Amino acid sequence: MNEAALLPMIQAGDGKTLSRAEFVSLLNTYNCFLKDKTQLHLSYCQGGDGAVVVEGFLNISWGVRRPIRLKIQDDKQMLPFAPLISPDSTSPVSPLGNKRGMTRWGEYVDLHQIDEMSETPQETAVNNHPPGPVVYETTTLRPVRQKNPELEAESNLFRCMSDASLVKRRRGRGKSAAQREKERQHRFSINGHFYNYKTSIFTPSYGTPTKVRISSRMTTNQVIEQLLNKFKIENDPQEFALYCVHQSGEKRKLSNGDQPLWERILQGPSDDIMKIFLMDMDEQEVSNDVAQYLNLELPLLEQVLLKLREEENREIQRVISKYHQQHRLLSHMLSCKMSPHIETSV
Repeated sequence: MNEAALLPMIQAGDGKTLSRAEFVSLLNTYNCFLKDKTQLHLSYCQGGDGAVVVEGFLNISWGVRRPIRLKIQDDKQMLPFAPLISPDSTSPVSPLGNKRGMTRWGEYVDLHQIDEMSETPQETAVNNHPPGPVVYETTTLRPVRQKNPELEAESNLFRCMSDASLVKRRRGRGKSAAQREKERQHRFSINGHFYNYKTSIFTPSYGTPTKVRISSRMTTNQVIEQLLNKFKIENDPQEFALYCVHQSGEKRKLSNGDQPLWERILQGPSDDIMKIFLMDMDEQEVSNDVAQYLNLELPLLEQVLLKLREEENREIQRVISKYHQQHRLLSHMLSCKMSPHIETSV
């Protein structure tokens, strides 16, 4: 976009304005700092109302203390992909039956099914099959074997990103076919990983960074919703808030109407100066006056606390002394008003 087309004054968040030169300088400094990471550079355009809109990635660090819950299923289920060629004859070595051509990973559900039960001698025994080509049951070229429905239903394995180990879950006795089918649907992957009941509720490591693409028009609530939707988190966005944590220790909560991308631009791109954290809604803020004492040694802090207590005691004594003085003055005035007047005549 041509810099000359920009308005002389640019609205940079709630109640903040920048001149055109200041805005261009801030943006150039931001992108120059990230010169080796061009995918993180910010770009801007001018909307129909003449306002400048900045777009790009925003770094957000995890700082939540309460557990977060992952959704059971993705919002978008993968649709089957039609084969490119459907020949009339069936190849004896084709695992897809009468289908040929390109197919998507995940098109067949049995690619997501894992059977940890070891094969029994009865299953490995050679069975008498009618003469003809060998028929395969899956795309992994596994020959047909007799399946035990009860063992297959019991083999319910889940796997996710944070726990690659396999966990066997025994199904409850007396479950209906609909319930078993519902449990089977829970095997569907989330972002390429199997859903795991045991690891679906967890707390991210404090300070772990992530990125979300936003615009400068998005408010704090909208950014939180986009971040939770990116990782398929079903927690209520109202449980969380964004905090600006400065190098000094100051921690300031962004209001619902704030625009986080403008906060990032005004503070600069360096995370060493300021980081944006996703934290619990009830996280306590730290003012700049308090933050200046956070990095001091304990003996020095004790001396500062002693001085503050002495100052507090002096202030208390001053207020008490003033109270007594005013009390005496008012009592004297009331006594004068209440005393009888004696009139004398000449």
